[in-house]
Amino acid sequence: MRLTRRAALKGLAALGGAAPFLTLPARAGTLTDVQLLLGGTLASIPGQFAELASGAISHALDLATPLELTPDIGQDGVRAANLFDANSAPDGNTALAFPGATLLASLTGDSRVHYDFGRWTPVLVASTTTVVIARAELHKTLRSRLTGFFHDHPVRLAVSRIGGPELNALMGLSLLGLRPIPVPGYVDSSKALTALHEGTVDAVQISPYTLDRPLDDVLANLPEGTSAIYSTGDLTDTHSTTIPIFMEAYQQARHRPPEGPFYHAWQAVSAAADTAMAIALPMLTPPEIVTQWNHACTAATADAGVRRWAETHHFKLVTGDNAAPFLSRAVPDLGATLALRRWLAVNTPRWREGQETRHL
Repeated sequence: MRLTRRAALKGLAALGGAAPFLTLPARAGTLTDVQLLLGGTLASIPGQFAELASGAISHALDLATPLELTPDIGQDGVRAANLFDANSAPDGNTALAFPGATLLASLTGDSRVHYDFGRWTPVLVASTTTVVIARAELHKTLRSRLTGFFHDHPVRLAVSRIGGPELNALMGLSLLGLRPIPVPGYVDSSKALTALHEGTVDAVQISPYTLDRPLDDVLANLPEGTSAIYSTGDLTDTHSTTIPIFMEAYQQARHRPPEGPFYHAWQAVSAAADTAMAIALPMLTPPEIVTQWNHACTAATADAGVRRWAETHHFKLVTGDNAAPFLSRAVPDLGATLALRRWLAVNTPRWREGQETRHL
């Protein structure tokens, strides 16, 4: 019995994707036995999108059999990305749908990572917004709030785990001159906001798609003495356009624009945090195959079910050439990467002991 490419990938997934195999590329322009590897379960953001969009993608790719969805037990996409990078031929028959956590794991030097997302070709990105809320004196200027209230006061930041997606806020608050302490255990945004109301933490990071109510409702009912310090990503699909972007917050606090390797590292981490999910093809995928996938993803974004899903979660869907910049922003230069890894090496042991962040 002939071992099909699909059976080989499934066998590798069961074994943890440890052994590579050879796959002969399909004839240029022909897609057969196509599958979408998911960096998460069907309930994850990539899984939700894939189930909604699979019909439109299959039709646009003119597939003889429907696109096969291959979910993963992991939620951060690392295992699926390792399998994709090591074993997927550049024939367009395998694509990867992954969350921003997959990018973040690579940026932070996670020992499980054996892939280089900078080599992938993105064909779709679902971007989101991140808002950092912190305890402050609202009647003062931002600079007064940051230097006044937080002077000699470490900032307790609610995080899901050490090194999790809240690294965006952890680095951002550090750049603003504060001394954040990550307080782990807040996987759910509602619990983090409750802790902010109760005074258990001083700062939280939220995104509209993690909330059980509109962002504007959350911002209108913040506890006294707190406010949105800054936002990243695109706020144009919400009413909360008065939140300063990070550049504005930094200039108000420091009276100069941000610069340096650590700031550039934060920009990459922020781009990862603002990536709800993305779909990519392997490096060296022929241009005509990339064009087919771009067309298919564009068709998927026109699907009524996909549009409703994106609107509900406040995702901005971009495809084709417009998707590439979103992924490239998460690729820092060597100096920024080294600055981030050094900062993490110094502070991770401190955070585990409940100590404040040390500036380098």
